[in-house]
Amino acid sequence: MPEKYNFKCLGHECDTQACHMRKQVGVTIGDITRWTSKGQLVNTVGRIWVTVDKNEPKSFAMTMFPKKLKSDPEKVACSFYDEDAKTCEIDSFKPISCRTYPLQYDGKKFYVSDKNCPGVGKGEITKEALQTAKSLAEQDYNERMMTRHVLPGLYNVVMNTMMIQNEAAMKDLSKEDKSKLDEIMSKTEPKDIKPEEPKTGESDTTTEEAEPLGTDTEEVTGGEGE
Repeated sequence: MPEKYNFKCLGHECDTQACHMRKQVGVTIGDITRWTSKGQLVNTVGRIWVTVDKNEPKSFAMTMFPKKLKSDPEKVACSFYDEDAKTCEIDSFKPISCRTYPLQYDGKKFYVSDKNCPGVGKGEITKEALQTAKSLAEQDYNERMMTRHVLPGLYNVVMNTMMIQNEAAMKDLSKEDKSKLDEIMSKTEPKDIKPEEPKTGESDTTTEEAEPLGTDTEEVTGGEGE
């Protein structure tokens, strides 16, 4: 357990690029709000997806879509990672989870979320800088919790809106168009197909798993001047 948290980002000179190689680069409702206000949402929204924790089916999270590395297809990185330049393509407006990395907060304590980051323990951090880092980590935690609670509601709103729009569109169809649509649907519907019996020992359900953040951690309890 360290007496003081020191960290210095090594940038493109970093050997591991651990921050870009995380299994999940989290995105929050706060990130979406900031990107929208700065006109950057169009540059990010296409690479965001929603994950579900298999242990908590109602627990949603937003993350950056991962991509395979050109140098090693067995490994993945954040889709905004520029592998050639070893930099982030959206560094000036990156998610809060990247801004606070590798310091994280779980609602009770601060800890180093990734011991593989070569910048941990490097350089010196002032009392003011440490307090800023902690405040950012707390903000990240609060935004993640808010996102987890808000996403299910947003999903329901979007689905209900789509249903209402579909119903309205169907009402506006002419009898001729409805007849053509019914004909198309009847040709695509499977008939007299019996469901395949599941094989012994095979599961008939699948889930998407959201890897928990903050594994293999080391608590941060102090800093210069504390």
